[in-house]
Amino acid sequence: MIRTLALLLALHFPAPLRAADGLAAEGPRIRVAISRNSPAIKLKTASKIYVEEVKTGKKYLLLENAVYEIKAGGSGISVAGQELSSPVKLLPSEGQERIRLGGKLYKGDILLRATPEDRLDIIEYIPLEEYLYGVLTVEMGPDWPLEALKAQAVASRTYALKFINPSRDYDVTDGAEMQVYNGTARVNPRIIEAVTGTRGEVLKYKGRLITAFFHACCGGHTASASSAWGEEVIKPLYGVADPYCSPSRHSRWELFVPSKDLLKFIQARGSTALRLKGVRVHRKDRSGRAVTLRFSTDKGYKDAPVKDLRKYLGNFEFKSTLISRISPVSGGYEFAGRGWGHGVGMCQEGAKYMALKGRPYKRILRQYYPGAAIVDYE
Repeated sequence: MIRTLALLLALHFPAPLRAADGLAAEGPRIRVAISRNSPAIKLKTASKIYVEEVKTGKKYLLLENAVYEIKAGGSGISVAGQELSSPVKLLPSEGQERIRLGGKLYKGDILLRATPEDRLDIIEYIPLEEYLYGVLTVEMGPDWPLEALKAQAVASRTYALKFINPSRDYDVTDGAEMQVYNGTARVNPRIIEAVTGTRGEVLKYKGRLITAFFHACCGGHTASASSAWGEEVIKPLYGVADPYCSPSRHSRWELFVPSKDLLKFIQARGSTALRLKGVRVHRKDRSGRAVTLRFSTDKGYKDAPVKDLRKYLGNFEFKSTLISRISPVSGGYEFAGRGWGHGVGMCQEGAKYMALKGRPYKRILRQYYPGAAIVDYE
């Protein structure tokens, strides 16, 4: 049942959101886009929740154990049929459980903003250190070795701070395109210790924050940011040999790709070929990762970036561009390779096995970001 709002007339005062670039008592705050372009949401309340119009400061009460439909329309936001000015905040009542959306628990304030397309952007405002709790639970996991979690905390803190920009509507997203964040439901003492034990520590090179990329498994050598994305390369992101991740189950992979799928791939890139004769790696970078593939067809040769093929087939299936073998088999080709992910920066599996060997987190960070200084962000 959709219930109506109860207006709290006594609570009519301005209460604007704080800027994400300011330093609160608990440190920097970050704005996380937990949903973008959503047509509508249904909010299930476990406790009393306030809805606040940011522009006017008016607050409305959502009752506990109720379901409310929230959607955008025009320049405003409708909450259970009540039209409010965009943006609005969702705030838990004092001492109550924080906000749950989509089955996930969020500890920060939630901002709902209407887009010009009558959609909703949902943004969480949260202290950076608390945000890291939710990152570590999914980027590694609560049961990972403590020193690996500490290394991840420093890398993730650095990465997040690099993207804080008050001129944008939000700083980071919650998906794998940046770093995964699912709220703070699975936080345990080990996660908290990893974050608090490295509080404020970041990676800098020549006095500037680095973009502290990381990935699941490098397969024996991390990649250069230049070869992965064409970015200007700095020493900490140049790529290093990694002898640590070889025990990981992600260090080797195989994938069968039908010839018809490969033909569709090159046809979408302008080839008129009707028959595929062969596939081989045409060019590699210094880490051994394939940069381009050469397809031999009935219409000659066609070259294509490996990263495009990986995206076309799926990054989960085609785990990396570190291809060790391409073999013709009945109906297609078998690709074999090493590692999982783009390969730039810290290898998470390597960090885990370094920690299991007793390496401290700063030694782990020096392995994967050589030349970077570990300093306090202030």
